[in-house]
Amino acid sequence: MRNNYLIKRVNSPFDDTAFFVRNIYKKDAFLFDCGRLGDITNSELLDVRDVFVSHTHMDHFYGFDRILRGCLRSEKPIRFYGPPNFINNVKGKLDGYTWNLIKSYPLTIEVYELGVKNIKKAVFSALNGFVPEYEKEVPKEELLGDRFQFDYCFFDHKTISIGYRIKEPVHINIKKNVLEKLNLKAGPWLTALKDRLISGKNTGDIEVDGKLYNVADLEKELVIYSEPQDITFITDIAPTYENFRKAVDFAKNSYILLIEAMFSKFDIVHAIEKAHLTIPIAKEIFFRSGSKFVKFFHFAPKYEHNRDHFMDELYDGMSEKII
Repeated sequence: MRNNYLIKRVNSPFDDTAFFVRNIYKKDAFLFDCGRLGDITNSELLDVRDVFVSHTHMDHFYGFDRILRGCLRSEKPIRFYGPPNFINNVKGKLDGYTWNLIKSYPLTIEVYELGVKNIKKAVFSALNGFVPEYEKEVPKEELLGDRFQFDYCFFDHKTISIGYRIKEPVHINIKKNVLEKLNLKAGPWLTALKDRLISGKNTGDIEVDGKLYNVADLEKELVIYSEPQDITFITDIAPTYENFRKAVDFAKNSYILLIEAMFSKFDIVHAIEKAHLTIPIAKEIFFRSGSKFVKFFHFAPKYEHNRDHFMDELYDGMSEKII
């Protein structure tokens, strides 16, 4: 199966957390966390539409100012998602600057504060000096566009740390050789057919070049469905059974799992104190989730001086699973 993702780890795995992600079926890129945004270009930042923030510890939120500076003249709204109190976190960042000369700038920042039962929204616009405008609760199904959706899960990190799952839609491909065999020409009817099938309506007829064809028959003859590739991001969670169980369930059958592995198995006490995962626990979450591939990150800086031993533990038994 073809990998639909380009995943760029912005920093060293021993540094702040930030992933720049593209999907071939999605027009805009997105970020998982925005710690120090070292190896990212302005053009990449301008391609980002959605920023998913796990929590607002500095090593996961420090890069907000870099995004703000790089996108200040962008006409495309940027959406930030984060944990309870996130709207105030963003407001605090913006309140740290003087905005008296930017009212001709087009930038709008949409902030979504994720709760257990609802999503709160605030809009910060350069047109009014980034004074927040609070809006009604919004359903997450309306947000990402391109038929992509997201889900989220709360984990314990002695504060709330949010895991995210980006859900890729089912893709419909047309068998071109069969299309030619049936003497049918590609046209707007194919889009109409796909729309009908995506919405679950495979009954009735559809007009093609003045003739009516049964939708179910066309589906059987022409259509190949591609299995969606979901990507799950989990970081900064305490090594508790509750977190472990939730992580396995949340990442179930992901195509790619991005998961922290901060400490060696020999530092389990330190992992408990700092509320982070060890390598063996992160691996076990991956295996039990049934995810296809994994990328580990967020390694404790203390291992950098002896990274060979750390990497040996990380890669042991992983075969071709690590990307």
